Amino acid sequence: MTTKLLIADDEKNIRMGLQAMIDREYSGLYECVLVKDGREAWQHIKEFSPELVITDIRMPVMDGIMLMQHIRKLEPTDRPLVIILSGYDEFQYAREAIRCGAREYLLKPIVREELFGALAVLNEELRQRNSLFNDHVVSGELERLPGRTDPANAVADRSGSMTRAIQYIHDHFSEDLNMAVVSNVVSLNYTYFSQAFKAYTGLSFVQYLKRLRIAEAKRLLECQEGRIYEIAAAVGFDNAKHFNKVFRELEGMTPQQFRLKNIRGN
Repeated sequence: MTTKLLIADDEKNIRMGLQAMIDREYSGLYECVLVKDGREAWQHIKEFSPELVITDIRMPVMDGIMLMQHIRKLEPTDRPLVIILSGYDEFQYAREAIRCGAREYLLKPIVREELFGALAVLNEELRQRNSLFNDHVVSGELERLPGRTDPANAVADRSGSMTRAIQYIHDHFSEDLNMAVVSNVVSLNYTYFSQAFKAYTGLSFVQYLKRLRIAEAKRLLECQEGRIYEIAAAVGFDNAKHFNKVFRELEGMTPQQFRLKNIRGN
């Protein structure tokens, strides 16, 4: 049985390239439809209910953020799982899509292994979601046995937990934050939270927190005269050396080099 996959990107070469990579790797597994903007994507989602969506974050007419906001209006069990595509310098923009429910986040240019890894995660999530429904269907009707969980509620509950977790991270990223703290805040088992967070955001907890902190650091570097160690502390790093290492790892330059290159007014 094929999986309906919608690919939305305003660049034809990217749409075609993604489809070609997927068809070569998963011959016959996906039924792909290609559209050029968010409005076409939303119309297709309403009419044909694809199970997976790969969408660029910046598109004409309707961008990826607005598309995700429309998708959130659907019933939890009708929402396609979404992979967001974004440029390297758009993480602050992309994180809003993640908060809207995007499951995976891929940087352009797309790396084949990362794309296939994201699809593997979402295929497993689809399998589990379908299994929940199959377990609760008897003669075409949902089981209503005492103590059993409605699968629609199960999907919604997990989405709600991840939304609360991400909001907590955004509110407390400058503090001494770790996954144990956040999983406890949303009352989820540590191991389950780790797996669910990765499936929901496309990033591990550590990766997500690093990118959030560095995105905020870039904003501060552009508009403040504070010293590097002060900015490091303001975004949650316990020392400037670690901050410099992570910043270089993600941005390819030191914080000071970034400041000199990007400070407003230069």
